[in-house]
Amino acid sequence: MTGADFVVRRAGLLVTMVPRGDDPLGRIRNGALAARAGRVVWIGPDADLERQVTLDGDSLDAQGACLLPGLVDAHTHPVFAGARADEFAERVSGVPYENQQSEGRGIMRTVAATRAADDDELLGLALRRVNRFLSHGTTTIEAKSGYGLDLENEAKSLRVLRRLPALAPLRIVPTFLGGHAVPTGLERSEYVRAVVEEMLPAFRGLARYCDVWCEKPAFTPGETRAILGRAKALGYRLRVHAAQLGPGEGPQIAAELGAASADHLEYSSPEQARALARAGTIAVLCPTASFTVPGSRRPPLEAFREAGVRMAVASDLNPGTANSESLTISMSLACIAWGMSPHEVLIGATMNAARSLGLEGSAGCLQMGSFADCALYDVEMPEEIPYYVGVNRVLATVAGGRVWAPA
Repeated sequence: MTGADFVVRRAGLLVTMVPRGDDPLGRIRNGALAARAGRVVWIGPDADLERQVTLDGDSLDAQGACLLPGLVDAHTHPVFAGARADEFAERVSGVPYENQQSEGRGIMRTVAATRAADDDELLGLALRRVNRFLSHGTTTIEAKSGYGLDLENEAKSLRVLRRLPALAPLRIVPTFLGGHAVPTGLERSEYVRAVVEEMLPAFRGLARYCDVWCEKPAFTPGETRAILGRAKALGYRLRVHAAQLGPGEGPQIAAELGAASADHLEYSSPEQARALARAGTIAVLCPTASFTVPGSRRPPLEAFREAGVRMAVASDLNPGTANSESLTISMSLACIAWGMSPHEVLIGATMNAARSLGLEGSAGCLQMGSFADCALYDVEMPEEIPYYVGVNRVLATVAGGRVWAPA
């Protein structure tokens, strides 16, 4: 007998996301799951649970609902103050995104508001966002800094990320995004030097990844290589914002340096897709951000598929272009407007996203030894999740083998 301190019973369909035969989603009809100390210790038909598992703890009756692994959001910016709804209104009226990134607007507007907020204020704002992630079935996020842009304020954002898991059971993978923009009043070379020589060494214990936005409004290929090369030497894993607003070298830099992910990629080329595939770099696609920037191009999905690039789908929660904690909205948009299949977005929001965070086999799946992170959905089959556009079908979220309730 297997001992457990938590079980989910009577799932009409239990979706493991571990392929079984011809089923890439690994479904178990009338399934059940048992966990101990936050990890899955048994999974199988509900009819076998009582004969094989002894429970000393809590039980969740799924009542025939569909059980999936907790979603994994591989690109978010959850620590910020202020709002930019007026810029959203301008863009949908035809103002280009690039025109909003000057004179203290755009990213620098959020930087000013974030710098003005203290740790506790930022923590309270981020906690509300964390609870919204969990309410939508997301149990793991990659979380970037990037709205401080100096040693003191980037450290403040990373401290907030470190404090959040004690307040809510969202798994947070922290990323240092000092390479987000050059702050007002600093020479580019001066700021790049500060990132390379001061911030990267200081944040090794606070951030697991380093990210740079390699794009004309942000950092040049040379600056990107300098920051990421130093980060890699210091032991960071790498991520790259790349080819979002126009063609550029970002995707091949990601491949060259063995980055875990290259994100956005609307303007990447077939050659860059092949380089990403050879490097094993995950393409993290951000549909919500794309659709709030008029004129954005559809990513080259056919080139990714042909090259064998693994694709993840992310919310890109941020105050400028994607102010939403709903990963399922991004999944729906990717299907409806880009032509991704329901299977692609389901795998993209679980297994592939987890792989990009170094959590393959632990997050984004349900199997022996994985995190006991899952969500119950009011659907009969997982393909319905992106089909219900903008409707939250989550009945309950389980994180670490416990039913989540808002903090």
